[in-house]
Amino acid sequence: MMMWLLIYMILSFTNGELIIKRDGMMYQQISSNGSWDIVDSQSQESSENQFIQMVSQTKSNCKCGWSNKRSLTRIVGGDFYKPHKYPFIAGVAMSSGGGWKPFCGGSILTTNHVLTAAHCTNDVIGLRTQLAVLLGTYDMTKPDPSAEAIPVGSVVQHQEFNCKNLLNDIALLVLSKSITFNTNIGPVCMPQPGLDITSQTVKILGWGAQKYQGPMTSTPKEMDTKVVPTAQCSALWPGIVPSVRPTQICTFSDDASPCGGDSGGPVVWLDPSSSQYTLVGIVSFGDHCTELKPSVQTKVVSYIPWIQQQIRTHTPASIC
Repeated sequence: MMMWLLIYMILSFTNGELIIKRDGMMYQQISSNGSWDIVDSQSQESSENQFIQMVSQTKSNCKCGWSNKRSLTRIVGGDFYKPHKYPFIAGVAMSSGGGWKPFCGGSILTTNHVLTAAHCTNDVIGLRTQLAVLLGTYDMTKPDPSAEAIPVGSVVQHQEFNCKNLLNDIALLVLSKSITFNTNIGPVCMPQPGLDITSQTVKILGWGAQKYQGPMTSTPKEMDTKVVPTAQCSALWPGIVPSVRPTQICTFSDDASPCGGDSGGPVVWLDPSSSQYTLVGIVSFGDHCTELKPSVQTKVVSYIPWIQQQIRTHTPASIC
């Protein structure tokens, strides 16, 4: 089985302190020579009810998931969109040559947190490479005075992430300083527990390549695609996508697919009751950037308690 996974084998060490949580352990870089110390080995469980209460307390005063309406111009397939249309999309980049090299996408959750895929962070954790999130960025090749790059202070990767079948493909980036929200930079809305979007249309955003193993695009694209039933997807991805207690959603379009570089980016659903975009998926994997099989995304609603727990533990902030 072939999956597209964008991996940049760039070795870069940082002299700054970096804390990484992996396999239930937290590690802190204690010197510039690359030595690491265990900081914390325990994390407490949280319940879905606690998250519901948290959401209900903040939802009324929380602005999220807005889009800046702009005309379209024309992932493999999809359309390029105008600058700052989706304020919640983030680029995930690694240090390279004194700058930042984007390689995955992410979604802004709070002033201190960006959500991405664990397969995006897994290799750079091993390389101990410094990460940053690119906010308010549109064209990766041109400076933008409204854009900002914020270094990642810690990476919280799901303790049960499986790099072979990409189950639990989710990671939280804790930023080294808080984001200042404005018209062009802001959070996506979180799904309500129990949300089922099967057979509905969702939108995938990213700077991904336009063909398998091709370069990332300099400006982002959006594509509309439909969520297919889990049983149908599981039959096409046997042994990869479980049909029982699924933690993934699958999307399919006849003429478009996410591709390398879209990984970790947002899969959003426009809530008709609020006209706000809700994060329902994290781009995970597909089949050579083709439409031969459904693309597979991490199902965000399945990880609500985990996300809430990590936000509360690592630089708490309000979540929408």
